[in-house]
Amino acid sequence: MGCGGMEPALEEEQAALDTREDALPFCGNQSYWIDYYSDATYTKWVGYISCECYQTAWLSGRRTSFAVTDFSSTCG
Repeated sequence: MGCGGMEPALEEEQAALDTREDALPFCGNQSYWIDYYSDATYTKWVGYISCECYQTAWLSGRRTSFAVTDFSSTCG
C-alpha cells in the first residue's frame, strides 16, 4: 500500500456506505431541522434533514456525525 491511499477493505466498506439507502424516519409529534457538515470544523455544509409534524422526514445531501440542530419543537 503506497502513501495516501485507502486500505482495500476500507474502500469496500466506504463504497457500501455510499450506496446504502436507509428509510427516512416518520417525524411523529416532532418538528426539527438539522444541518450536517463534512468535519469538526463545521465549515463545509454537506446536507440536512428536516421533519415537520406527523410527516416523513426530508433529507438532502448526506448525514454525518457533525450535526447542528437549528430548531426542534414538539407538535401540538
